[in-house]
Amino acid sequence: MSLLMRGGAARRMPPLRELIGRARSGDLHAYGEVVEATQATAYAVAAGILRDHAAAQDAVQEAYLRAFRRLDDLADPDAFAGWLRRIVVTVAMNARRSRRVTLLRLDDVPETPVLDEAESVWSEAQRQRLATALLTLTKQDRQLCDRRYHGRWSVARLAEHAGVREPAMRKRLQRVRDRLRKEMEVIEQQTARPDETGAALPAKIVELLARPTLTDLPENPVGKALEAMRGVYGGFVDVDLPEIVDLAAAEEIGRLAVYVEPSELHRLDERRILRYDLTLPLLLTVRYAGEPLRIWSAGKCYRACHSDTQHLEAFHQAEVFWLDDRERIDRARVAGTVLESVERLLPGSTVRIVPTRYPMCTQAWELEVERDGSPSEVLAWGFFKDEIVAHVGGDPERHSAVGVGCGLERLAMLRYGIDDIRKIDVASVA
Repeated sequence: MSLLMRGGAARRMPPLRELIGRARSGDLHAYGEVVEATQATAYAVAAGILRDHAAAQDAVQEAYLRAFRRLDDLADPDAFAGWLRRIVVTVAMNARRSRRVTLLRLDDVPETPVLDEAESVWSEAQRQRLATALLTLTKQDRQLCDRRYHGRWSVARLAEHAGVREPAMRKRLQRVRDRLRKEMEVIEQQTARPDETGAALPAKIVELLARPTLTDLPENPVGKALEAMRGVYGGFVDVDLPEIVDLAAAEEIGRLAVYVEPSELHRLDERRILRYDLTLPLLLTVRYAGEPLRIWSAGKCYRACHSDTQHLEAFHQAEVFWLDDRERIDRARVAGTVLESVERLLPGSTVRIVPTRYPMCTQAWELEVERDGSPSEVLAWGFFKDEIVAHVGGDPERHSAVGVGCGLERLAMLRYGIDDIRKIDVASVA
């Protein structure tokens, strides 16, 4: 609890987290107390940039107004002070630029992204700032950007899909662009002040995370492949899994958890990596709570490699996880469902089932599809060891668990006759 002086007496103020929670619900008095608790620091930041008392006061007032409108964007109320500081810096820098009168030659004007429909030329620094800004968007807004700017969806189609009128969708797109502009301005200021960058993600990690999620684009070959496969697994619940994995948490599963070579891991730091498949984050996330687990998930995975006609650093997988009483999970039934999913995607194909080994499984198999005399591995499945069953809360004496994982790019290449995996992100099918 913090103490503030008002009218000569000390009064006790609720924690900032509590005040922000009330302010998010529309409590203006609570937000007033937030302002009272933080305005001295905010003014000091603005004054340090503008060197003018009145201008600094105006900037702080504008920053608090922006912050109030964007409170729902703040993921962690405890991070409010740093978040507000970035907003103050952005507002103050904009104010300083607007006061500056400088004559520039035309070729001295920096190339600044405006995020408009006609924009086509970007510098690498601008691309990096945009990639970082994209990571601040909600999942829904990221999906909107992917469909609009990567999938080339029209505003009319976006509006129809969202069940809103076109003017409302145009306003939403504009709000997203405005949000990205503001975030890019903040990032630009942080870049200019290395001491303020904090725990920023490595540039390569940001670029990989910001790549479009092709499973959200139904006309993309990956989206089409996912749609066909999803239809086989009715009754399985969709789950979003974290893209960043804590290695220490993974080690709690045991030595079985991390099976890829260290050189293939995309590391954020000593503790964290980008997920290299969907199995690991799934095992770290789901827990048995008395009912069978029937989980479905899809999304991007990441492995450090040299991109070529068959390999990407960011690719898409679909994952199935089923934990139930032993007698309900029949091995022949599982194999039949796997084969059915391949038949949906690649009807009439010649397939081969090959026994394989995975550290987390007692038994496992890979499925290869033959095309032009060459086999291509497209998916694998296996039955998890008892210690994995126990880790997710099951009873190894009673329960069994099976997982199925498939590479969506590989399936899409076979289904649509694509000869180079690097072409998939720009491909479109009816």
